[in-house]
Amino acid sequence: MEKIDAAQDVMGKTGRVPKWILLFLGGIGAVGALAFALAAISDEQSSGAWRVLLINFLFWTAVAQGGVIFSCVLRITNARWGRSFLRISESFGSFLPVSMVLLIVIFLGAEHVLPYADHHYHTPKDVWLSMPFVVLRNLLGFTLMLFLTYRYVRGSLLLDIDPAKTDFARVKKLAPFLVGSYAVVFSLFSWDFMMSLDPHWFSTLFGPYYFIGGLISAVAMTIIVSATLSRYLNLKNYLSDYHFWDIGKMLNGFALLWAYLMFSQLLPIWYANMPEETGFVIKRIAEEPFRTFAWAVLTCCFIFPFVSFMPRTHKIVTPIAVFISTVFLCGLWMDKFLLITPSLTASLQTSAYEVLITLGFAGSFLCTVLFFLNRFPIIPFGDPFFDGPNSHHGGH
Repeated sequence: MEKIDAAQDVMGKTGRVPKWILLFLGGIGAVGALAFALAAISDEQSSGAWRVLLINFLFWTAVAQGGVIFSCVLRITNARWGRSFLRISESFGSFLPVSMVLLIVIFLGAEHVLPYADHHYHTPKDVWLSMPFVVLRNLLGFTLMLFLTYRYVRGSLLLDIDPAKTDFARVKKLAPFLVGSYAVVFSLFSWDFMMSLDPHWFSTLFGPYYFIGGLISAVAMTIIVSATLSRYLNLKNYLSDYHFWDIGKMLNGFALLWAYLMFSQLLPIWYANMPEETGFVIKRIAEEPFRTFAWAVLTCCFIFPFVSFMPRTHKIVTPIAVFISTVFLCGLWMDKFLLITPSLTASLQTSAYEVLITLGFAGSFLCTVLFFLNRFPIIPFGDPFFDGPNSHHGGH
């Protein structure tokens, strides 16, 4: 009976996000697209526009796919505590078709942002970085991700809309394949669009550093969106203090995981005495203008969230949790900036165009997410592990 009541309650919230908000966010996205178009045809602003396009593509695509992966992880582990977050995290995947269009745009302008697009290195890496091979593997890999994501999210939605037409076991079996594909495809993204911008530098941990960072950013975004919707749509019965306590503990642990992965890329360079690998690191953490920026990244991604999320109150008081998560998310964006920018330019200067492009990405992402949540139930009441309203697991 609780699930039936939950279904009627949640399905009754039609038009839950006002259309003017969707139009406003869509307008911000349009302004960002216009800013990119104007900057791309300008001789002075072109390089910065393409650079910030790549940074935002990698960041927001990781958030979008990471949200779906977070849902997969909850299902694979039979985690009851996070069931109320499933649909919100799955909604992030609605941005992925936009990401596919942006990936094609990046390839069309590859000579502006990928140094290896018109350069030959006469090494075995020359074959790996040949543009036809780069385009083929990334387009095929991302197409596979889109297909698996569509099948997974569709199956999850059918559990709510028409349980007779789907099978929970089938959805759960698809989840590990999606997680495995995510690790492979987003490792390719990290190699081809970040690490290979400096083709002579290698890191075997770069792939996990990127795709786990995507999962972390998705968890932070889940807290932000869930807390906001819970407050303004009166979802306290489904997103209680216990839920935010649990997901806050997870994000606190993820701050430590991020620091571990970051440090683990630096340790082998010193331990194995590889001075040829130090140039990439020194440029980012020991020389200005990026040295101060690197400390800001460390503070926002590890020091601040790890310390701030320790008190229980900071997890369950949603405005505080949202603030901490927002700082963490900004730090992860700056991390992408720090990984990419020094490989393409020696300057930290930015223009209004680059700010507008970044805001355009944020507006487009939120617009697609809220549009998705306007059309489908916010709470996955059809999931067999969803216990209905007022379910308090307290971490169990």
